[in-house]
Amino acid sequence: MASTKVIATTWAKKDLIAKLKATLKRMDDEIEAWHKADNTLEQRQDAWDKKAIAWAKKNVTKAYETDVNFYHNRFAFTYNFSQHLAEEALGERPSNTRMPQYKDTRYNEVNEYDQVLNAIALIEGATDTEFKINTTSIWASFIR
Repeated sequence: MASTKVIATTWAKKDLIAKLKATLKRMDDEIEAWHKADNTLEQRQDAWDKKAIAWAKKNVTKAYETDVNFYHNRFAFTYNFSQHLAEEALGERPSNTRMPQYKDTRYNEVNEYDQVLNAIALIEGATDTEFKINTTSIWASFIR
């Protein structure tokens, strides 16, 4: 059950800046990890496909449906397996995921990455030594 209670915390200036810089690092790390995964996606899918073919040859009796098709001078067998059964043995097939959108934005919006940079600049320029942040504030979404 969701709570509607507003939680407020007070942050020291240096702690809040450190937390926001950690948020920037996490965003950068997620984008870099996505690029690495995207660059190797095809190789990982090919490796999974090879394992799946070897697994299917060994477990052909576990197929829930079999079909034979005849063409001009050849024929083909089709074996269908339960996805759950294959994933138990092989794991999920690598798939393309969406790139983190921290640095992307539409025409008239400020992206999340720049919002965190702006927040850091605002805090560094402030004369206050403590900042009170509550769960209804946009600042709360940057502190993870």
